[in-house]
Order: sequence, then structure tokens, then C-alpha cells
Amino acid sequence: MQSILLCTGLFLIAAIAVAGEKEIFLSDLEDKGVSLQDLNPLNGETKYHDDPANRTLISGYLVTSFRHTENGFPDAFGNETIFGADPAGTQEFGFNKLLIGISKRFSDYAWIATALKIATHIEGGEPEIETELDVGNINLMAPIGNGLIFTLGKFKSPVSFEQEDAPFLLQATQSLTYQFASPAKMTGVMLTYPFSINLEARLIGFNGWQSDGDNNDAKSLAFQIGYAPIYWVNTKLSYIVGAELENNSRDTRQVFDLAATLTPGNWLIGLEAAYGREENQSLRNPGDHAEWLSGQVTLHYDFVRYFGLTGRYSFLADIDGRAGIEAAHRQKRTMNEVTFASVFHISPDFLGYLGMGMIPQSQHLISGIDVRFEYRYDWVNETGPNTIFKDEAGNPVNNRHSFIVELVARF
Repeated sequence: MQSILLCTGLFLIAAIAVAGEKEIFLSDLEDKGVSLQDLNPLNGETKYHDDPANRTLISGYLVTSFRHTENGFPDAFGNETIFGADPAGTQEFGFNKLLIGISKRFSDYAWIATALKIATHIEGGEPEIETELDVGNINLMAPIGNGLIFTLGKFKSPVSFEQEDAPFLLQATQSLTYQFASPAKMTGVMLTYPFSINLEARLIGFNGWQSDGDNNDAKSLAFQIGYAPIYWVNTKLSYIVGAELENNSRDTRQVFDLAATLTPGNWLIGLEAAYGREENQSLRNPGDHAEWLSGQVTLHYDFVRYFGLTGRYSFLADIDGRAGIEAAHRQKRTMNEVTFASVFHISPDFLGYLGMGMIPQSQHLISGIDVRFEYRYDWVNETGPNTIFKDEAGNPVNNRHSFIVELVARF
């Protein structure tokens, strides 16, 4: 606890120190025309190269950290195993992730992108090394209208407001909405069509919410509309449907997700709300449908070119104790978290973009090296021996304090 108070104090001192500096706006920064797709081929959309020598790109990032966790959770935790799996009393340095990606453009109508991830996570209380193909896809554009893009293989889900890759986050950890309310990866085929500069649509057929393979014979579908009514407002509405239970191709999960990104002045505001319904999976009323709600609000402000602050609140209301939340024993619960983070851009060389696709993207600073200080408080309104969190003695508790210092380097 002393370390949390000390680091929180440093956090506040840094904020006061920079508050007196001259305010800047994103519009004042040099726009080098670099997007997420340029910086990271893992998203591998439609980067254009005039120079043939630049048609093959190698890029990636690595993450190191120090984590302090008062109470913890010993098993897999949604889409964010590195943070969520920290047991109670964690106080350790870690080399968390190395990701290397390669992209190659063959022409205006064909390109590929792939990436290998090496990460550490906790398995049975012990650190384990995980190596996997993070993404790997082939992209083809048919000369139909404005260009119909086919993406085949394994790709990152375009549903959530948040990105998965650390250089594109505003804090060290993900929201509960990202962890539990949408898939992180999809393996299948995605069709993207831009109707105009501010309107696009996607249709996705994929195996399921698992990062690789499927857990039954059924496939899932997703449909998304992206719309940017003005240059600093981006919205996307997604609908996902499919059977997501192991060895069960009948009972479907349906999810409606609405995400918006607003960038007025030096602010970046992220909003997301999700509603889920799963057939015949209610624990509270067996035989009925299970319903759940999730949402998050993220507020980020860039005081100067080298420093910004982020505050976030997110929740997941598991109204009926649905299946599929790989957090603990099934029961009715509402999970909440509030996070405060500061980020120091050691080399803010680029003006980057959040999101995927052709519509105008929400701009924010992307740095070659970021240093982040984060305090996070999680709490759950549940009781009994099957609570998510445990203290160091293994006793059930309903909250967790965490502090993370994270260093992210992109190349």
C-alpha cells in the first residue's frame, strides 16, 4: 500500500508540473500522414507505398513492467491474461510481451500481414511462456465501386473502442468491456466496403470468440456500420451472433455493441455500451435466456506533447450468471473498475489514429517509447466462497488494488 501511495503522489506531482506549460492542440502537431496501419502491419489494412523498396515492412513492440497487486485472481481472466491472472501479493518486474509483425504489399489490390507474439502469463501460480501467431491474413481488394476489401485469415476484432496492442492504448490495462463484451481476435473472412469517406460497412464470418479454432461446428457472424458525422466524432455499431458454447451449436449468443470516439481539442473521449443475450444459459432461472450489460467511459487529455492523463470507468453486469465469463464460478455478479493513468511520451514522433477502416480516424499521440503509471481499483458486488478475488491467504474478497509501471517501446 505504501508503494501505491508513493507512486500516486508522483503521479499528481507530474500532473501539476506539466499543467503550467503551454497548452497544445493536436491540430498544431506535424501530421506526417502516419496511421495505425503504417506504424503496425498487424492491423494490415490498406497502406499505400510509392517506393517499391518500402513494400515489405517489419515492425512490432515490446512491453516491460512492474506490477503490484494487493488481492488477486489466479486463473485466466477474459481477454487480458497478463494483468488479470496476477495472484494476490504480486510484486514483480516482468518482460511481458514481444510482438514482431511483417507486412508486404504486392499491389494496390493485394497485401498480407502477419505477426508473432511471445508473452508471459501465470499458470498455476507460475510464469509460463506463450508463443502464438497473433495475426495472419491475406487481403484482396475487388475493383467494385469504391473497392470491396476481402480479409481472410486471423485478424484483430474491429468491434471494441479499445485496441489490443500496447502502443495504441491510453493506459496499461484493458477495460472490463474489452475483456468480456467482445472478442479480441477473429479467424475467418471479413468484407469491408467504404460507401464514402465517412461511412463504411463490414460483414464478418468467423469461427467464434476463441483466438484460434472453434469450440463447436457452428460459425459466428458480425455486421458493423461505421459512421463519422464530423471529423472529430467516430461511431460504430456492431451486431454479433453465433453459438459460443463448447460442443453446443444450438444456443446462440447475441451482442449489440455501440462504440464512439470523440476528439475535441486536446481531449480524447471513448464511449462504449454492449448488451448480450445467451439462449438457455440463465443460472438464476434455469432454461431462460441469460442477459448481461457492459460499458465504459474513457477520458484522456494531452497537457503537452510529452504528457497526458487518462481516467476510465467500466463495468460488466452479469445479470443471470451466464456461461462464457472465464473468470470464476458462475453466479450473478457485477464487476466494476476505475483506472487512473499518466503517460509520458519519450519520443512523440507520430500523430496516430485509433480504430480501423477508411473513415476519418480519431487522432492521438503515438510515441516510440511510452512510460505509463497506472492505479486501478476493481470491485465486485458478490459474496460467498466463489468470489472472483482472493487475498494472499486464499480468503474470498470483493475488491482489488493494483499499481502498474509499464514501459512500451515500438519499432
